Formats: sequence, C-alpha cells, structure tokens
Amino acid sequence: MHRLLVAEKFSAALRLATVLSEGKAKRLRADGVSQFTFSRAGDDWRAFPLRGHFLNLDYPTELNDWDSTDLDALIDAEPVPTITDPETVEALRKASETVDEVIVATDFDREGELIGSEAVRVVHEASPSAGVRRARFSALTRPELLATFENLGELDEKLASSAATREVVDLAWGAVLTRFLSIACDRRGRDILSVGRVQTPTLALLEEREREIEEYVPTPWWRVVATFARDGHEFRAEHAQSPFWHRDEAEAARGLSGLATEGWIASIDSDMQEERPPVPLNTTLFVALASRDGFTAARAMAIAEALYRDGLISYPRTDNTVYPRTMGLRRAVEELLESDLAEEAKRVLALPEIRPTRGRTASTDHPPIYPTGAARRAKLKPDAWRVYEGIARRFLATLSPPAAHEVTTVQIDLDDARFIATGRRVVDPGWRQVLPSETMEAPLPDLGRGGDLEVRSLRVEEGATPPPPRFSQGSLVQEMERLGLGTKSTRHEIVQKLYDRGYVGGRRVRPTESGRAVVEALIVHAPTITRHETTAELESRLDAIAQGTATPSEVIAESRALLREALRELRVHGEAIARWIRETFVWEQDHGPCEKCGEGRMMLRKSRRGSRFLGCSNYPACKNSRAVPRGMFMVQAKASEASLAG
Repeated sequence: MHRLLVAEKFSAALRLATVLSEGKAKRLRADGVSQFTFSRAGDDWRAFPLRGHFLNLDYPTELNDWDSTDLDALIDAEPVPTITDPETVEALRKASETVDEVIVATDFDREGELIGSEAVRVVHEASPSAGVRRARFSALTRPELLATFENLGELDEKLASSAATREVVDLAWGAVLTRFLSIACDRRGRDILSVGRVQTPTLALLEEREREIEEYVPTPWWRVVATFARDGHEFRAEHAQSPFWHRDEAEAARGLSGLATEGWIASIDSDMQEERPPVPLNTTLFVALASRDGFTAARAMAIAEALYRDGLISYPRTDNTVYPRTMGLRRAVEELLESDLAEEAKRVLALPEIRPTRGRTASTDHPPIYPTGAARRAKLKPDAWRVYEGIARRFLATLSPPAAHEVTTVQIDLDDARFIATGRRVVDPGWRQVLPSETMEAPLPDLGRGGDLEVRSLRVEEGATPPPPRFSQGSLVQEMERLGLGTKSTRHEIVQKLYDRGYVGGRRVRPTESGRAVVEALIVHAPTITRHETTAELESRLDAIAQGTATPSEVIAESRALLREALRELRVHGEAIARWIRETFVWEQDHGPCEKCGEGRMMLRKSRRGSRFLGCSNYPACKNSRAVPRGMFMVQAKASEASLAG
C-alpha cells in the first residue's frame, strides 16, 4: 500500500519521517519540493511538506476595481480560491498519483485542519479513491508520534469548515470597510486605511485606554513614614492612618509623632502564609509572560513554534491550563535531566508525589505548553533559550510544592500615634526555587519580644494615584481573549498588524496619531465596526460551525447582515469621517517650511523600502530631507480635535 503523509512544514515532515522510519527515511527532491520516503510495516510511505496555506481567497477580477465596484455587491459576492503556491500544489498532485491513503499530519488546530482539508482535495484530484485519516498530536516526540500513528482518526470537516468560513467573513469585512474608508479619504496604494473585523475593535480598546489616561485626574496622597532601628538594623514603618488625602492631616500627624524620642513595640504578630505555584501555560499566558521579558507577541510565538518543530516544547497554540490525566508528567521532567535545568528537575523528581496545579480552562485539543525535550543554552540562540527556559521553569514550578512565608506585623507606638511595619521571611522556597520572584518583601530584624526602638527619621512622603497603565502586547492579548476578540492562533498576528499598519507604536502599546484619527472617527460615526461585542458575536457563531450547531451559510448570512449595517453607518456619516481623518493627517504630515528653499513644506514621506522621512514638497527642485523626529507619531489626540473644531 502507498501512503502519503502530509505535514505543514519541512521540519515537521522530517521529524515525522525520521521517527516513523526509525531513522531510515531518504530525502527525495521531486518536482521542486523536498520530500521523504521510507518503508513501514511493509507499506511505502512518502512524507510531503507543505508551506502553510497554498490557497488564498479573493474576489473575481471584475470586482477588484475599487472605483467601479458596488460595495453592496461585494458584500454578497462569493470569493474565489486562488492557488498561491502552484509549484507545491503540482508536486503534491504528482506525488498522489498512486496513493491508496493520505494521512493528514498538519498542526492540530483550526488552521491545520483547513490546510489538511485543502491538501486532501488536491490528492483526490489525482487519486479520487484514496482514503483519508488524521494524525493528531501535541508534541513531536517519538513516544507521542508512535502512539498517534497507532490510533489515527478522521479529518474534522466541521472544524475545517469553521476556519474556511472565518476566511470568507474576514475577507468581506476587510475588503468592504477598507475600500470605503480609503476611497472616502483618497488614500490608495501603500497608504490605504486598513479596517478589519478584529483589528479595528482592538484599536478601539487602545484608543479607549489612551483617553482614560489623558482624562485621568490623579488624586494626591501623603504618607507619614518612620525609620526605626534595633541594634543598628533599620526598618520602615508607616502611620496606621496612611495614606492621608490632605497634606495638613499628614503634617499634623507627623508633628504629633515627632514629639516622641523613641518608639515602643505594642505588639508582634506572625502568620504563616502559603503561596500557591502558578498554573500551567496556555497561549495567552505565554504571550503575556514573554511580553514582560521584552518579546513582541509575534516574535514570542514565532520562537515557540520553532521550538515545537524542533521537538523541544509542546504545541504552543492552546487554551488549556490543565494537564490531562493521561499526560506523563514524571517522564516529561525526566527529559529535563539532560538539559541545563537538571538540578531543578531533580528537585521535582525527589518529591514524594508530583501534584500539578490546575487552571480554570480545560480543553481536549492540546495540553498546556510544556517542555518535551532537553535543551542546552549553548545549542540554542539566545532568544530561543530564553523562551525555552521560561517554559521549562514554569512547567517545573507547576509541579512543585507551595512556597511558605512567615509574615510578621509589628505595631509601634510613638506617643499616641500608631505605626505599622510588615516583613516577610522565606521559610520554605518551594516552587520559588525554580521560578524566583522578582520582588519580595524584606524581612524585619529580630525584635525579640518587644521593647523600645530608636527613631532614626520621621518624614512625609507624597505622591498621587497613577492613571491606568497602557497595555503591553501581552496584556493586550489577554484583554482580547477576555472580550472574545480573535482566537489563540490569531491574536498575536492582529497586534503585529496594528504595528505594521502604523496604527500603534511603542513597547507599551500606544496608538499613533494615524491610528487615533481612524478609530476616533469610526467610534463616533460608525460604532458597529469598533464594538468588541460585534466581533465576539461572530466568533461564537464561527465556533458553532465547528460544534455542528450552525452551518457556514447561516453564519455568512448573519455576517453579511452585520456588515451591511456597518456600511450603512459609514455612508450616512462618510463626509464627516473623511473630513476628520483627512484634516488630522494633514496636521500629522506637514512639519513646517523647508529651511533650505523657503518655498516648500517639509512633509512626511515614505521611501520605497517603507521607511519614513521628511522631504520638501518642492521636490525635485529642492531635494532637502531629514530624519523623522523621535516620538513624532506619539502626539496627543487633542490636536486632532482642535483641527476638527477649527
């Protein structure tokens, strides 16, 4: 029997062929595509690597003229699949000519199911009677792959249909809304104004947070702080009524306390507290933690996917925060004995019982992200090691015992004023040995059973309540998950798209003036497009297709009705929206007179490579140019309002 194994990437195909053939697979270059052949149980096998999607949805040629196409017709138009990688498709077709069975071994998620379904259609063009089975695995490890191929399943057509429907829905929303807004504002080519079903509500979240920050009125506070000492060891204590919300109250409290020459310990109370280990990593938690370490969401996922294909971690696209009962946790820890985290692994293996923590989300597709192979720092690139180490340490921490701390609270009297000091002492580091805390409250010095204390200083500290923080990429992905925006596989891509469009910037995600101009106009005049509820509703309906409780035709019809309502809003307020955006962009782009010719204006330009610079509008007569000032895109939205009001 001839079997064709379809994998999503070259590295995955190589890994599968190596494991299934016991290392005897042969590389074959056929029709421009590297493949692998081997024998298994008397059958001839061929592992064929794809390059992701090789079909792209687009509208018929007659609907690609932006100026002549009726947008209502575009809403109802049926997209046409176009082959984007004809070389791979033709090679797959030829490799399928004598195939008895095709085994889909693409990534086990919605997109992987769709890619596998697309591949099966190509195979059936050459061999219509070929059987189809599905290999589902969460790690490219030998035990899991061998077990998977002993228990192959069926292709999930409903899941693939859900992914295909999402492509139809997203294409329509992006095409219709982007065309309307770009034409209304006379923006073409590389300067189009991109609008999307998930992208725009996400941008609206950032705009809302920016407004909250700008409009936030801080509340001042004052704290009365004393520094005490015993046997030369100092520690800090705060007035029991801190914080004070009026300066005169704080000054009065300090004045009364300042009359005392020494403090007296009124009580010492100690309490043992347990700190639970963290829950296992799903995709959203992973991206949030990687963001704290300085990785962009897209970069973190790219590294994680590479580590997965190298057999070092499990599949990184998962909602699960509960390890399955069937998962061999001890075996996974034993794998790490050959890594640079061997000592940490030994501590876990020495426990009398391995009891993992549990998160709130349990799903049946993939386990939480965990290490599946041993890695050495010297063998990986620095960023890859940082990601691997973070995942491995988190995994070991979830299997470790709680940390135990002794929390001591001391109440100190300065005459009639009461001050309170708190300290924390580690009794048992538990999981903190594997995953140390960045900040930890310092312990208090040994105060015996009480007595008097030396007063070293007494002061008033002042500050103000902070505004809400800007989102990091990680916290933005978490907020998107909470609101039902996108999926675990697409959220990081949406965030990156906002950066690529020039709508946001900065490590702490902040909308640029361009991004604010677009989304502010839409929030005011076309709110349907910017509401996260609209997107979340469609996401739930797309999930219903995968669950078998809705059909693609039903969901597409519902999506078209919502899109038609959004287009109606745009048309009613199109002139106001266009004026808002155009005037803001003029303000953004004009940076004063040219200092060389005095006749032109220094305008924002874009080079062929996409970089931005300031150039004279009198070009080519004047070729003056200069770099864009740092932070110029991070201006306040008040300017756009003033421009509109003027």
